[in-house]
Amino acid sequence: MAFPEDLLEQSRHLATRERGRPRQASLRRAVSTAYYALFHLLIADAVGHWRIPAQRARLARAFEHARMRSASRQIAGSPFTDRDQAAVTHLRNVARAFDDLYEYRQTADYNNSIEWTRVEVLETVHIAEQAFASWTAVRGTTIANDYLLSLFVKERS
Repeated sequence: MAFPEDLLEQSRHLATRERGRPRQASLRRAVSTAYYALFHLLIADAVGHWRIPAQRARLARAFEHARMRSASRQIAGSPFTDRDQAAVTHLRNVARAFDDLYEYRQTADYNNSIEWTRVEVLETVHIAEQAFASWTAVRGTTIANDYLLSLFVKERS
C-alpha cells in the first residue's frame, strides 16, 4: 500500500480506535491525517510525472499548503464549460475536499477550544475517502494533470 493510502487508513483507525468517548488527541490526529493523506496523494501524482526519479522527493518538498489550497479554490469555482462534465465533477470533489480538509486540519491542529466528536471526525475522514475515489476516476486526464500543475505553479496574469 502506498503512503497516502496508509495515511487514509491510519486516519480511520485513529477515529475509531477507542470505545466510548474517544480522546481528543486521537480525533484531532485523525482529522490532520485525513488532510495529509490527500495532500500526499496529490503531490505523489504530481511528482510522478517528473522525468528524473532521483529528483522527485526533492520536488515534492517544494509544494506549499497555501498554494495548493488557493489552486483548489480556483478549480472548485471554475466553470469548465468545454470539458467532460463527469471529469469536472470528480475534479471539483477533489478540490473542494482539499479546501475543506485544509480548514479542518487547521482547526484540529491549532484551535484547542474546539472539541471534536467522533461523528464529525468520521465525516471528515469520509470526505478524504470520497476525494480519493474521485481522484481515481479523474487521474491521468488532461484536466487532472492541469490541476496538479496548478498546485505547484502560480498562474501569471
